[in-house]
Parts: sequence; structure tokens; C-alpha cells
Amino acid sequence: MNEARFETELIQYLSSGTIPVTKGAGNGLQSKESASEYCIRTKLWSYEPEIKTTEQLWQNFKEILERHNQSTLDHPLSVVEFNQVKRQISDIATPYEAGQFLYGLNGVSQLEIDLDDGRHVYLTVFDQRQIGAGDTIYQIVNQIERPAKITGKQNRRFDTTLLINGLPILQIEEKRDTHDINEALNQMQQYASENQYRDIYSTLQILVAITPNNVKYMANTTAETFNKDFAFHWQRKKDNTIVRNWKEFADSMLSIPMAHQMATNYMILDGTKNHQMLKVMRPYQVYATQRVLEELKKVDFDLGISKVGYIWHTTGSGKTITSFKTAWLASRMPKVDKVVFVVDRIALTTQTNEKYRAYDPDAKEETTTQKKSGSVQDTKNTTDLSRKLKSKDNNIIVTSVQKLDTLIKRKSFKAPEKNLVFIVDEAHRSTGGDSFAAIQKAFHHSAWIGYTGTPMFDETTTGLRTQEIFGPLLHAYTIREAIADRNVLGFKVDFETTIDEEQMKTEYLPAFYRELYPKWTEKQIMEKVQQLSPEDMDDAVEPSFYDENPQHIALVVEDIFKNWRNRSNDGKYNALFTTHVGGGKASTPMAMMYFRQFQRINEEHRQAGGQVLKVAVTFSLNTANNDSMLTANDGLA
Repeated sequence: MNEARFETELIQYLSSGTIPVTKGAGNGLQSKESASEYCIRTKLWSYEPEIKTTEQLWQNFKEILERHNQSTLDHPLSVVEFNQVKRQISDIATPYEAGQFLYGLNGVSQLEIDLDDGRHVYLTVFDQRQIGAGDTIYQIVNQIERPAKITGKQNRRFDTTLLINGLPILQIEEKRDTHDINEALNQMQQYASENQYRDIYSTLQILVAITPNNVKYMANTTAETFNKDFAFHWQRKKDNTIVRNWKEFADSMLSIPMAHQMATNYMILDGTKNHQMLKVMRPYQVYATQRVLEELKKVDFDLGISKVGYIWHTTGSGKTITSFKTAWLASRMPKVDKVVFVVDRIALTTQTNEKYRAYDPDAKEETTTQKKSGSVQDTKNTTDLSRKLKSKDNNIIVTSVQKLDTLIKRKSFKAPEKNLVFIVDEAHRSTGGDSFAAIQKAFHHSAWIGYTGTPMFDETTTGLRTQEIFGPLLHAYTIREAIADRNVLGFKVDFETTIDEEQMKTEYLPAFYRELYPKWTEKQIMEKVQQLSPEDMDDAVEPSFYDENPQHIALVVEDIFKNWRNRSNDGKYNALFTTHVGGGKASTPMAMMYFRQFQRINEEHRQAGGQVLKVAVTFSLNTANNDSMLTANDGLA
């Protein structure tokens, strides 16, 4: 399929009146060819073939702006009046500033101009409450002629642009099926470097590179920060598998209202100081956020505590962005009075608060006369937390489990009569002991959501699984999927055992089966042992066999020293060594046993002139008042 034909097919597909929905397909989307049922789209992209120049784009935007502001304007905008509009949009210098402009104030984007009759007015451009509804206008244009912006550069012609209320929001560059998807990305990077994404195109939010058999999308960015590593594939909701077929991508990501939601609700305005940039959420982040919001809509706060569920997204997959966007969108829901984001350590509240404030589109920079404001609020202490929970402001509060625990133990504590949504970070760590259960019970009209990279599936120190604490799993994105997507580094596993096969057969397994089956004869036990494969034998070893076992620890450390030079690529790599014990015991004592063994072998090698490894141990201060607390804290000291 050549490029022109592909572009025509894409435009026709996006502006057609149906979208495939398969019976019983749940969240999965299929292409038209395989769909068994169709539904009518409520809003369509309208193809505007007569718009081919930048000036025609401006005129189209002017007509839409006038139509949407009839109650304010009693005449079409004059040249002088509209030049003020054009100047404000053309002055947008970066995609981050464009995102700020499109978000506006509380989701309503406006332009401020002086009319010829002396009136000072605000003209509404976007209202995020009308995504996919109301009088929002969705248009497609193609082959827009763009004269060179820099002397000596070429004139350009853009493939396909999606307009919302007359402004370019998504730019699509098509390539034929024999071309690499990166060619389209490189082309858009070239446009950015030539200042082509300026004037009316300064409002672009998302760039899409597409071939018939591959698609990637990314947030618009500056030429200096353009990085193809941040161009993502779309994924299917049901299993996170990659969508490569262009029609399936069009059905799911480019349909209305999804395309509008992606360019607004699922963009992140990262206002980190000196590194301001626009970010777009990855598909699994979008799906997780959507799922939580869907479940929150079902919550009846009058019925008491609601365990909404938990999100399992592997470490390094961007849980902070996902949880922030969930918190922010949840705080805008009609029946939610306040959202409380809970971290598992007091020290993390400042760090999380700073990150959340950077993402907050309502945040205003601190000046000499006004403190920094916005939707996100920190809690300096327990009293501050109590005051903010009772306040009428609909804000996102960032606090810690420890502050909540201290608050509910106060004799004067009385739960606010508000509908509260609690979002708990690192949910596998934040819920230890009876204190968390007491916190949940203390807030009578509350909904609870957990975010974790490592959910608890078996008995742990809490005696509860993640599902029992928060409710069902709502969305998963595991380490396997993250490695396949190259979102996190892959790793290689070498399986080693410290019990040889002969020792297993003559010592460990006979003792194991004698205890497990006291009525068995020695003959029955030996017959059972002889029938086991090496894998069966390893499966039969109880994890407790290794727990705090000095012989096992000595053999592991010996193996690390023996193979270190090869495994570290002759010292080029470092290693992270983790410890775990079963039965709900703390792993810190075992970590200290390993640390001391490393120190012993290092000392032996030092005296003998052998290899010495730099080894450090790290763990958190134990405040649980359990049996291992004193030993652990002495080791930490």
C-alpha cells in the first residue's frame, strides 16, 4: 500500500460512522474484518478536505471560536481582535506551555482579548467537562502546506492532523508498509528542529508515527529533548499485548472520546524545575487509571468502608505518574470530597509531595507575595493532617501511615463526615500489623486503593494478602511484560543449589518424609526418594531449610567469590543481593548473617592476598516492636 492510499484509508476510517465491538469481547478490540457487531460512534471526526494551508487553519479556528462564544461576542472577530488570539497561541514556546494553555483554569482554557468596543473578554477554547460531548468539534485535515520557518530550510507538507475545536492536537505521519516506523518519528523530529510546530501548530500534544503494520505515539516535545525511546506502542487492555495493526490502533486510541482523553486527561504536565516537559501516559497506565475510576463510580460511601482493589505495576513502570493521575481525576469526581495519598514512610512524604506538585496542573509558582498553591497539599504534622482532612477544600493530601496511625489514636479524634478516597503507595509495605486495619476502620466513609510492585499472595508479617486488605486485583503489569516492552532492564537467572544430589537422597529427603509421613516404612521412604527427579527433589525442600542456615550462607558466599570475576564481566558490574525468609519472619537477621560472612571471607582473602569485595548492607529501622527489632537495629547501627 503506497503512502497516499494509506493516508486516504486512514482518514476514511476515522471519519466513518461505525466502530467494531465484538460480542462478549470484554475490553478487547478487534479489527472490522473480525468483528461480529458494530455500534455507532456518538461523535465522529469530520474530514475537511478544503483546508490545506496554515491561514485556512486559522480561519477555521476563528469560526469555531466565534460559534462557541456567541453569548460573549455580538459580532465576528475583527482582524485586530483575532490578531490578539493568534498572538497568544503563537507565543506558546514549548509543548509544556501548550499543555498548560489547553488545561487552562480548572479544566477550562480561555483566551483574553480586548474587543474593538472597549470590552475586555474571555473566550473559551476548551472545556474538559465536554470531552466527547457538548459542542466539542472534531476535525481531520491533511496535506497542510507549511512554508519554511528558518531561512534555507525546505517548505513542508504535513500528512494528517486531528483538530479539536479547530486547534491541532494530534499530528500523524504515515509511511508505507515497507518502511520502518522510525522514519516517521525522524521526520517529526526534523519538523520540530525546523520550528514547524509553531504558530497554530504550537498546541500539538501527541505525535503519531504509523505504518499499516506498526504504530508508535509520543508526547510532543522540543527538538532538543526529542527521544524516540519515549515513543510507545499501544497495547490491548485484556493482556497488555502490542497493537501493530493500524485499524485496531485507530479503533482504540484515535477514536472519540479516547483521542481527546489521551490529549487531556492522560497527559502529564511535569513542572519539575528546570526540566519542564509534557508526558503522555503509556497504555497500561491509562487502563489502570480507567479501571480505578470505573470502580470508584460504583462506591456507595454511605455503606461504610469500601475496598476498591489494587494495582499491580512492577517496580520502575511509572507508578507515581499512574497514582497521581488517578488521585487527581478521582478528586474531581462529584461524590468524592477528598483524596488522601498515603506513603509508607514519613521521609517519603516530602519527596512524593514535590513530585505530585510538579504534576499538578493547578499548581502556581511561589512569588514574593503569594505562596505556591495548587490541588496537592503536604502534611507537616499530625495536627496539620487533622485540619486538612476537615477542611472544605477538595484537595489531594499527601501523608504517611505513621501520621494516620498517630491521628486515630488521639482521644480527641473524630473521623470527618466526608467521602474520602485513600490511595496507598507501596501497598505491600504500608499495611503491616494491626495499625493499618485500625486506620481503615477509623474512617467510616472511605474507599481504599493500593498500588504495589510486589503484591502479597501468601502469609506474611501482616497475616493478610494484598487482596484481603484492598480488594480484588484491578490491573496488572508485571516484570515479564515490562522486560518485553523494554521499560525495565532484563536479567538472566542462573539456578544454583547448595545441597548436592547425594546429600539430598541420603540425608535431607529421608528425614523430610519421615516427619511428613510417620507411618511410612524405611523401604517406602527410600523408594519414594529414588523415584524423584532433580526438579522434584528441589521442590520438596522446604524454604525454612535455608532460613538462617549458616552452612547454606557459607556456601552461597563461597559461590559468589568463586564466580565473581566472570559474572561481573571482570569487575565492570555491581550486584544487588536480597534476602528472604518464610514463615512471616523478618529477613534482616539473615541479611546481617550474610554481611558478616562476607566480612569474614574478605578478611581471610585480605590476609592471603586474594580478591576482596566491597559489600554494604542496607535495611530500614525496625519500629515494629517484634522479636527481631533489637537485633536488627543493633546491626543497622
